[in-house]
Amino acid sequence: MRISPSQLALQRVDRATADVLTGAAVAIYTVGVGRVLLYGLIGEVTTVLGAGANNGSFQFNPTTGTTVAMCAALDILTDEAGTYYTFSGLRTAAMIESSSGAAPMGLMGTPVVLGIGQIEFLTTANVTGSISFQAWWMPLDDGATFVAA
Repeated sequence: MRISPSQLALQRVDRATADVLTGAAVAIYTVGVGRVLLYGLIGEVTTVLGAGANNGSFQFNPTTGTTVAMCAALDILTDEAGTYYTFSGLRTAAMIESSSGAAPMGLMGTPVVLGIGQIEFLTTANVTGSISFQAWWMPLDDGATFVAA
């Protein structure tokens, strides 16, 4: 594998705000070709989340293999606009939430290698609200792709 210098720079992919609070997994990013290294992921609540118990988390659903949690779930009920969600990169650590527009930078302490498949945002309740996302990644293979779903 030969990587050009331009491939060593982190790339950012934005996903427009949308209702991803369906009580199920919603694809937010797709790795379509090759492997990538995910360095960071931030979700930002843009419309207040509806009331009721609701756990949220990130997971990876590979094209081949079993879906795996990227972090442990966190209760996100009635989170206000400006709340950020991110995670450390450790699967056993809970999703990180920070209200009022202040959160640790979304670059993870432990980057994650992803094959072909989709990053999903998973919730346990279907409530109102909207979240936008930003991800930072780098290709590991020539021609690797990472796009908003």
